[in-house]
Amino acid sequence: MRTTKLGNSNLTLPPIGVGCNRLTDANDKALHETVTEALARGITHFDTAESYGMGASEEFLAAALKGRREQAFIASKFGLIYGAGGVQIHGSPDYVREACDRSLKRLGTDHIDLYYQHRVDPDVPVEETWGAMKELVDAGKVLSLGISNPSPDEIRRAHAVHPVSALQMEYSLFTRDVEATFLPLCRELDITFVAYGPLAFAFLGGDIKSVDDFPKDDGYRRGMPRFQDENISHNLDLLRTLKDVANEVDATPGQVSLAWLMGGRDQVIPIPGSRRKEHLIENAEACDINLSPDQYKRLSEAYPIGAAKGEKR
Repeated sequence: MRTTKLGNSNLTLPPIGVGCNRLTDANDKALHETVTEALARGITHFDTAESYGMGASEEFLAAALKGRREQAFIASKFGLIYGAGGVQIHGSPDYVREACDRSLKRLGTDHIDLYYQHRVDPDVPVEETWGAMKELVDAGKVLSLGISNPSPDEIRRAHAVHPVSALQMEYSLFTRDVEATFLPLCRELDITFVAYGPLAFAFLGGDIKSVDDFPKDDGYRRGMPRFQDENISHNLDLLRTLKDVANEVDATPGQVSLAWLMGGRDQVIPIPGSRRKEHLIENAEACDINLSPDQYKRLSEAYPIGAAKGEKR
């Protein structure tokens, strides 16, 4: 697997990663096999957060990577917590320091390769949060810094405190609003764009025909407006061009979706969620697909901003 430089840092990582939002059971042998397969294929980038399973995802990675930590590139995040009272956002310097120590303990490691501010706290200036994050870098607890779902101004303000190496936002053929502002800003500041939801939360894989195709315990995706009856039939019709190109290159629609993200002029690293080993293998093979200029253009023209109906939430 080839590697690419992480933005303005001196770190490298593969062109695709593994989203670990649903990798939360440290006793699930199948999930351990997925991680082993990823490492064997050179996919060393694992993206987690303190909020994923309330720390269970970090604990899972500690178990799955036991004895192999040096082979992995671990990204984690702080400051976005889901609880009974709703979403809580924390960005105070004290919280940053404490959250990092908790994540290090759960991950069973002495450093996190890439540490994100998961959401900007509206009550704490981003400069204060990033001052504490810079302290973590200086202390060797964190090697590089990223930010998720900020405004362009917040990126610039954070970058003035310490270089922002990665920006993480949703990006796929179905969600392209980042192209107007955020991708040019990443080029300007030498920031790697990390795309979550690169398969539109499995929809671009081509197997989802109704909301009932999601697991019954997956309330997050089941509740997305884009998958409801009034929108899903329209969105299913949009897949025709994607399937046509997939047939031309002898690949799956999901692989072509990922290849499209990785094949543009910007450095975009998708992090699809991969619970099952076969999905991990399928996603990895997308790195070997080279779309022709005509195929890339047809896909881009078939999915303009606003083509898909229904917001993700």
